[in-house]
Amino acid sequence: MHNQVPRSKAPPTSTILADSQEKEEHKKRNTKRGSLARSWLNADVEDSIFLDLELLVLTFSIGMQDVATFLDYRCFASNQTGNSVLLAAGIIGLGDELFEVGNVGTSLAAFVAGGFCAGQTGNFLLDGGVLRKRWWLVFSSVVQTAMVFGAWALQYRQPIHADGVAMTVIALLAFSSGAQVAMARGLRVTEITTAMATAAWVDIIVDPELWTRKNRGRNRRMAFLISLISGAFVGAWAYRSMGSAFVLLVSAIGKIIVTAALLINDVLVITCEDDLDSEACGEEV
Repeated sequence: MHNQVPRSKAPPTSTILADSQEKEEHKKRNTKRGSLARSWLNADVEDSIFLDLELLVLTFSIGMQDVATFLDYRCFASNQTGNSVLLAAGIIGLGDELFEVGNVGTSLAAFVAGGFCAGQTGNFLLDGGVLRKRWWLVFSSVVQTAMVFGAWALQYRQPIHADGVAMTVIALLAFSSGAQVAMARGLRVTEITTAMATAAWVDIIVDPELWTRKNRGRNRRMAFLISLISGAFVGAWAYRSMGSAFVLLVSAIGKIIVTAALLINDVLVITCEDDLDSEACGEEV
């Protein structure tokens, strides 16, 4: 007699149904997680103290960058008022021993390009609305941070007197700064531009409610100026002690922290008091 191979028993119908239900539930959970993630990334971030702190960290980073670029290349990465004046003087042949017109022009052009690209791209993608979408803020911040890291890598590996390297470093930092300022302006937190202090100084000293106890606008401007000046002081100290590459590295790390923090900002909740035309209000009043 031949030995017969025992037949494997088919699983009970109840087991098949249970497995099918489990797979379906697992699929639903994954779909729900994906939906929640998309909803979270597509949400507007709230105008809060946490957002202010993020912008102040970016301001601190800009202060450090401007010190490094001015000491190395005699131009600013973000202070385009100063660059505009230097460019005018350089074009008519003044100050050749003090600064390089090419460096100044590169910074100004790259800053304008960065602000234009970030601002107009955001307007196009978000239909001209307030640029508070989390995904846009994170994406923009990632691009800016990558540019600062690129500038740091070049600064670390190459001497500052190499003309091509110098202009590339300046262009990366200025483009990143322009994009950062455009991102901050899109948030409509006008008191914290993350760069350029002149308007903040003027707005503080002419504020009719300067001595009022509760004045968020004044407090924001003062915090902005303190952050910018503190960044410049820390950048100058780090430059003298460790060199410009270290200054750019610390600045880039600050931008990484902000990029990560943008993922956990609270969601902006629109109420009928804020926007009567919002869908959250139901029918128009």
